[in-house]
Amino acid sequence: MKKQLASLNIYSPGKTAEEIQRDLNIKSEMMKLSSNENVYGPSPEVEKTLQAAIQNIHEYPDAAGTDLKQAISRFYQVPSEAVLLGAGLDEVIQMLSRAILKPGDEIVTSEQTFVQYSHHAVIEDCTIVTAPLTNGKFDLKALLGQVTDKTALVWLCNPNNPTGNYFSEEELTAFLREVGDVPVVLDEAYAEYVTAENYPDSLKLRDQFENIIILRTFSKAYGLASLRIGYAISSDEWTDLWHRVKLPFNVTTLSLKAAEAALADQDYLKRIVTQNATERARYYASEFKNHLLPSETNFVFIQVDDASQLNDFLLRKGIIARPVPGGVRLTIGTRDQNDVIIEVLNEYFKEEA
Repeated sequence: MKKQLASLNIYSPGKTAEEIQRDLNIKSEMMKLSSNENVYGPSPEVEKTLQAAIQNIHEYPDAAGTDLKQAISRFYQVPSEAVLLGAGLDEVIQMLSRAILKPGDEIVTSEQTFVQYSHHAVIEDCTIVTAPLTNGKFDLKALLGQVTDKTALVWLCNPNNPTGNYFSEEELTAFLREVGDVPVVLDEAYAEYVTAENYPDSLKLRDQFENIIILRTFSKAYGLASLRIGYAISSDEWTDLWHRVKLPFNVTTLSLKAAEAALADQDYLKRIVTQNATERARYYASEFKNHLLPSETNFVFIQVDDASQLNDFLLRKGIIARPVPGGVRLTIGTRDQNDVIIEVLNEYFKEEA
């Protein structure tokens, strides 16, 4: 076995709502707001598509994902040959790490970001070099100072998970001009939720900087988390090489068809984004707003000294959040859910005061 595997933790998704109800003897219904899922669900067109697609589940899926790639190609105006499909972004991150990283290489990323970047660097026997966040976002100037001739891959999460803040197009462009030709991954899993006008247009920057790799997913705003489908957009040449580490039939027929239907229904997506932004604004108008990091996502990061204490308080009120170092990450719920949550958080911070 690789000796470095012993240093890794197995991913823990947290307890289910049923387990928490049993352990804490909670009778009321739990609100599961710990995984940044789309609380409104996917487009109604997805269900219709799945009903038709299920007739052929005895057959292997299209290994190339041709129809979905072409749909993504038309939507973003990129060559379909530049699209790599994966079973969620987790698998895409795994494929990129496997294809690019060699033992002794270094990756550069932030101290508090999506753990899969460092997880796969460890598996590939690489060194992880980090810089701290600034106000919950990647500090690109600090990261630039960490890039050396040993850097094989730079991971940027924008907006960042678990904090929710983002860096601008001006900041990103300045970084890309200085970083050289090292591959730079832009993980934009929450991009669809962003309403800030100065958020980077990464597809436009792709024409200027050939070393960027753009990651998107259907798990978040498109509401297909359980179907596990994400993708990368990069150069045709790099994508061709990455297909050589891709498992055959890695994305199911149901996932391919559902993603195609979800992408086609942009009117539904716009309604979801608008509703999320409206509900997000309520948190930043609350009495506890000073405890929140800025967010352009479908979650908020609540800064507290004792994350476990706040998490336990929320659990006993029927709210499942995600405690992380420095605070608690909480998915923005529906309007009715947020009515309850905001009242509960007001109560908590009044008691703390």
